[in-house]
Amino acid sequence: MMKTLSAMLLAFSLCVPLPGQVKKLVGLPDGARTWLEEEVAYIITPKEREVFLKLGSDKERDIFIDAFWKQRDPTPGTPKNEFREEHYQRVQYANKFYGRSTPLPGWKTDRGRIYIILGAPKSIEQFDQTSNVHPTEIWSYLGDPALGLPPAFNVIFFKQHGTGDYILYLPSQHGPEALIASNTETGANFRDERSAYEALKKLAPNLAYQTLSLIPGERNTPGTLSLASNTLIGNIYALPRKMVKDSYADAILKYKDFVEVDYTANYFESDGQVWVVRDPSGFFEVHYAIEPKKVSVEDAGDRFDARFELNGRVTDASGRTILQFDKPFVFGIDKEEGRRASMNVSIQDAFPIIAGRYTLDLLLKNVASREFTSVAAKIEVPAGVTAPVLGPIILAYEISRKPASGERAPFAVGGTQVLSAAQKVFASGETMSVVFQVMGLTDALRTEGRLKYTFFKEDVESSSFEKPLKDIAAGDLAVLNQPLSAFAPGYYKVRAALLDGKGAGLDAKSADFELSTRPSIPRPMVVAAVAQTYGREDYLYATGLELMNAGDLKAAVSRLAEAYALKPGHPNIAAAYGLCLLTAEDFARAKEVLAPLAAGGQGSAEVLAAFGRTRHALGEFAEAAALYREYLERFGANIEVMNLLGTCYFKMGNREEALKAWEKSLEISPDQPPIRKLVDELKK
Repeated sequence: MMKTLSAMLLAFSLCVPLPGQVKKLVGLPDGARTWLEEEVAYIITPKEREVFLKLGSDKERDIFIDAFWKQRDPTPGTPKNEFREEHYQRVQYANKFYGRSTPLPGWKTDRGRIYIILGAPKSIEQFDQTSNVHPTEIWSYLGDPALGLPPAFNVIFFKQHGTGDYILYLPSQHGPEALIASNTETGANFRDERSAYEALKKLAPNLAYQTLSLIPGERNTPGTLSLASNTLIGNIYALPRKMVKDSYADAILKYKDFVEVDYTANYFESDGQVWVVRDPSGFFEVHYAIEPKKVSVEDAGDRFDARFELNGRVTDASGRTILQFDKPFVFGIDKEEGRRASMNVSIQDAFPIIAGRYTLDLLLKNVASREFTSVAAKIEVPAGVTAPVLGPIILAYEISRKPASGERAPFAVGGTQVLSAAQKVFASGETMSVVFQVMGLTDALRTEGRLKYTFFKEDVESSSFEKPLKDIAAGDLAVLNQPLSAFAPGYYKVRAALLDGKGAGLDAKSADFELSTRPSIPRPMVVAAVAQTYGREDYLYATGLELMNAGDLKAAVSRLAEAYALKPGHPNIAAAYGLCLLTAEDFARAKEVLAPLAAGGQGSAEVLAAFGRTRHALGEFAEAAALYREYLERFGANIEVMNLLGTCYFKMGNREEALKAWEKSLEISPDQPPIRKLVDELKK
């Protein structure tokens, strides 16, 4: 009997090929190919497979495989990985019992695939001795609705035309007539699916009923399409993807060159958030938080100690690094708090940023457990505010106000401190604060303008109201404290719109949140890096370095010059200004700035090298050589400094010392053709 075209197409979409059938793997060692194409073919996610194929060495692949199993370990921290053991037992069982009637190995058969994914069925009903019925098996399982599986379901296999291996039965593709032997052996042709069903019902009543749907209790009549059965098989094949968060794979690929080997396989999940705001001084800042979902600690007697190392990197669209930083976060946790399974931590900091569009990557390492986690976020910083505009919204579970001070704290602007969790989930008894900046206001707009707040529940407007702009102090944050007691649990969006005196919209921002059925939401312990004093020179210094990294030397020199004028005795500012001047080839001014830092044998390696290059560029070769020698004595071998020292000696006519310096450089790094050529010419 012919099936409908829609049923055939739907069934075809479920016939997912094995990974090895999609693309022939080239360049993988045999062991890695076997692992990927055979051992984990049904449980590896597309993302994991993609990352594995990008790894370039056996060591990297071994680390990935270790991480692959750790992400699936139901009892992390114990020597035994129950999931891994169970999986290989299933593969072994499939190869032993399901490859007997086919040249294929058991794991490649339909029964082998289902067994490897779902394990042993609760029961198996066999129809292999029923007259005029092809050999058929019904495997019964208990499912989990949270994973897209019904509470109970069947998977049916049969021998098509009565021969060969068992194949998967799909109600929409095969139908009851495919199970009746006389249909093919005698050439009989049923008028429709109902007549085939009635014929099978006489031969095997229980089997006939279950051929209409794989889900017991689903009412299906012969000839109708069981969409639920097709969805079920699709969900079974996709089940391994739902049982693991494969974001760890991207993290391993991205950070494999930045974390130590003993960290690499130990990845855990985190949440994160960023908030870009303009400081009252006019500079934009990125406030960020990373909230690890796992906090391992060390016993320190009266408390637990946590030790994290945070690495951050800001890159532009071309991948150029604009800012990179490393910060330790060491803190104590009360023992009672540390024993709570729900204990969570929010690690927070902030940094100034120049205008542009960037990616922020945060890498957090837990020193105690040798594990790592990461988050990434997109950042957009305006070049200037020339028109009325709203900043991004942040949703807070608590707001505190205090007199503004000179310190800089994460998620604090002026005198307003915002407490916000990365996951925007609130309880009905809480008050949620909607916080954002209003910038670029004219006097007329401040007097006549309004803010309109609109709440949507699952994209349907639920409430709306307006507030006058004149209630917001100049340079302050707009804060709406919204009680949630009248809101029903569900998913919401809040939208804030800036309106002029006539009600015309000028700008709008929105944010999503969830209202939970739980009576309360546990909030993280905040661990923040707070700068006690942070003046204009600090902003100028930080953004000046960013401008230098971005290649805008003119703007960088200008900002660092202003910072230096405000605080000439600050060694970091002076060093950055001197290096920037050197890069801009203002050697005379660079010499003035760097000289005090290099005096008295106290200069850092960076300052000594830069001051030496400055004197070198000015033709002061003897002074430059003395600085290079001091560098090598204090900080050890450096190829570039050795080569520059040799050049100074050569310029002074001391070819013997030049030859010594360059030969020493070649001993450390032989692959230097230009230096090798100079040495050969001197020896002649």
